[in-house]
Amino acid sequence: MDALADGAMKRIISFLIWCVCLIILCVSCQSTYTNTPISSITLSAPTAAVTKYVPSLAVSNPETVSNTLENSTLTQISVSVAVTPSPDFWKDLPVIPPGISERVRTIYQRGIAMGNNPNAFSKVGDCHSTNPYFLTDYDLGQDVYDLGEYAYLQATIDYFAGSFSRTSLATKKGLSTAGVLTSLWSDWQYCSSNETPLDCEFRLHHPSFALISLGTNEAYDVREDPSTFEGRLRRIIEHSIDQGVVPILSTKADNAEGTHFINYVTSRLAMEYELPLWNFWKAVQPLPQFGLRSPEHLTFAPTKSYTDFSNPDYLTYGMQMRNLTALQVLDMISREITPSPASGLATPSIVPTTLAPDIHQTGETMLSNMDGMELIYISAGKFDMGSESGNLNETPVHTVSLNGYWLDRTEVTNEMFVRFLNAEGNKQEGGSTWLDPIDPLVWVFEKDGAWQTLPGKEKYPIVNVSWYGAKSYCVWAGRDLPTEAQWEYAAKGTDGHRFPWGNDAPDCNQARFSGCGNTPVETGDLLQGSNRWGIFDLAGNVAEWINDRYAADYYQKSPQVDPPGPINGYYRVIRGGYWASTYLALQTSHRDWAGADERINSVGFRCVLTP
Repeated sequence: MDALADGAMKRIISFLIWCVCLIILCVSCQSTYTNTPISSITLSAPTAAVTKYVPSLAVSNPETVSNTLENSTLTQISVSVAVTPSPDFWKDLPVIPPGISERVRTIYQRGIAMGNNPNAFSKVGDCHSTNPYFLTDYDLGQDVYDLGEYAYLQATIDYFAGSFSRTSLATKKGLSTAGVLTSLWSDWQYCSSNETPLDCEFRLHHPSFALISLGTNEAYDVREDPSTFEGRLRRIIEHSIDQGVVPILSTKADNAEGTHFINYVTSRLAMEYELPLWNFWKAVQPLPQFGLRSPEHLTFAPTKSYTDFSNPDYLTYGMQMRNLTALQVLDMISREITPSPASGLATPSIVPTTLAPDIHQTGETMLSNMDGMELIYISAGKFDMGSESGNLNETPVHTVSLNGYWLDRTEVTNEMFVRFLNAEGNKQEGGSTWLDPIDPLVWVFEKDGAWQTLPGKEKYPIVNVSWYGAKSYCVWAGRDLPTEAQWEYAAKGTDGHRFPWGNDAPDCNQARFSGCGNTPVETGDLLQGSNRWGIFDLAGNVAEWINDRYAADYYQKSPQVDPPGPINGYYRVIRGGYWASTYLALQTSHRDWAGADERINSVGFRCVLTP
């Protein structure tokens, strides 16, 4: 009889547990913002009320949800449930977020340390973000705009003075997420070769914030293939964060794609990255025709200024509402981000002006216990960096002094990188995974959950790794990517050699370059091509990621001692040339560059250890 009672009680408890799980699942589907997090639901009793979990507006991915019920007689049970946010969750988010996350503060502080202007923002968007329609009049004086009952916003206009009317290089009629990331849309009068509109705008303006409002011009693309939009918006977010710029994401007023997919993705990524979301879509819902004069264009009030709020009727038009709510977002940001007098701001690290005494001998070797790499010590020294006979970005020649450091003897190999992947995984950073294995020259692969090297290719250099992946590997191995000065000193030496082995033109016994083969060779295979300290493949085979950000004019302002590279910019330096380069790219002073998220099948890397 007791056994039957115990069995019935167990069945009742099991039934109640599943009921509670179903209730929590329904609640989570309505209030969780991230895409596919795993919510851990802890149940401690079959009775008592369930407390609804309300996530913060700044939600990281994944999020843990815990609901505890009190009863000491039931053993604790954990149930994992995959939760996908409701497609309409973003419609209930406020027009202006109530505050900012700690991640936003971190991005902002890092940007200030990188030299960004705390009183500057950039516009990133299509025709609705261009001059003279969007925000411009706030810079033209109070006889042009009229805040009406919103006079409190004048302090924000003063705070960001100069940014409102400035012509952004990342706004243009017809612009989309794809265009923002494509150099073909850049203004050649201001932007460097292959520089995207986004990165050009950030390089020239040094903003602390970016109002990002995109999507209307890609409604057709989303209807055909919705998978592409999220990846591009992620890259824009990552590009911004990398340069210490806080992205402020915006929903759009229209629904040209028919499903609100673009607003959904934009809102979900804002929550995932813990960024401010300006929910402009919600602001226009009470307006006649939702503030739209056509399926994709906003209405305009019959006034001379797009920022005249003196008559409440003017705020029944889309563009006026856009200019008001955008200013309100900037107002919230400026109030939240302004530090207290005691907190201060992050400041750039101090650049050394003298060399430390050497405690090692040049040519001394050591072996890494993390990846098995042999490192060579290069003593402190002085050399002439750059060239007057190369490209313009190699000038002017300037004298640089370096403290001693350990440099990898070879480029990082496939077997070494596989060890890293099996320890850390192939994570996404900067909008792409560290390694793109889908390339004929990538000789590593994943099978049954483990990364492996193609037999016979263990000693070949790893390629198709982003700068982020290379940086993460070196940090994992207890080292770092070399600075541009460290790399050039290792290749050029104190004698100023044109090539690592001297001044003689290269041949196929010294370097793998154009005419010598269509693929890399094993690291360290070309002994005649080593530098004076026995370091291999500094010319040809595969080019190498450098720690420094790239600036064509950096040599004009480079410090004389241990130059760290520019403090801002999205592009990273690449050195050394590769298996298909001409001999010119093999020269020790030659500079190249690429975006930090790019994965190139001719680019690998080596690491450095600075005592």
